Amino acid sequence: MRQARYNLRLVRRWTLVLLVAVVSAGSAGRAEALVAMGPYLDFSSGNGTFKWDSDNKDFDVDMNSGAFGFALDSSKGDQSNFSYRLNVGIERQNLKDQSDVNMKMGGGVLENVFAFAMIRQPEMRWWVGPLLRIGYYGGESDEYHNTDGDRCKTESNLVEFGVGVATGINLKIGPHIYLAPSAGVRFIGVAGTGTIKNLDLHSQYDDDFSGNLTSFFANFSLLFD
Repeated sequence: MRQARYNLRLVRRWTLVLLVAVVSAGSAGRAEALVAMGPYLDFSSGNGTFKWDSDNKDFDVDMNSGAFGFALDSSKGDQSNFSYRLNVGIERQNLKDQSDVNMKMGGGVLENVFAFAMIRQPEMRWWVGPLLRIGYYGGESDEYHNTDGDRCKTESNLVEFGVGVATGINLKIGPHIYLAPSAGVRFIGVAGTGTIKNLDLHSQYDDDFSGNLTSFFANFSLLFD
């Protein structure tokens, strides 16, 4: 458990370093007139399986999330066959298990998309490419009853590592404005720690968990060059 918590802290620190680095790089690249930046909204939904280390039994989980943040595209129009796309944001995520216990999570996410142009025109670019994702979240569940009927609540922290594929369109709608919707699928691995609190007995214990999720997403970006 100590190792898992150390890994969570390490990933959180490196995520912060990466956030600073990529935002700084994007700001410098803006002067080249190829880079476009702006806000984005992201919505996803999916499902998967989790398990606690103490019992090692899989249980089903439904997931939905919403995020907003900063988007960057290194080649928004017809300048290049390849472009690097970056989303850095804040995400709210709900994880509901098969007993309808809902875990409300919040955290930060960094997603890299490596986009290859299928159609490349001055006014429109259609692209497809793989993605890499990392996220760190913390939160707590709704109050629920355990098998003994005691009131309980679970607090947890988790890290997500994901891969997937995305496709989207950069559509020029003004002299320096691009509407850039995209969609795709993510395959996510999850690792974390949880504290299960018994509110009636005033006791608690810690446990580690792991799991996987498959989610479909839609992303809406507005980019300015």
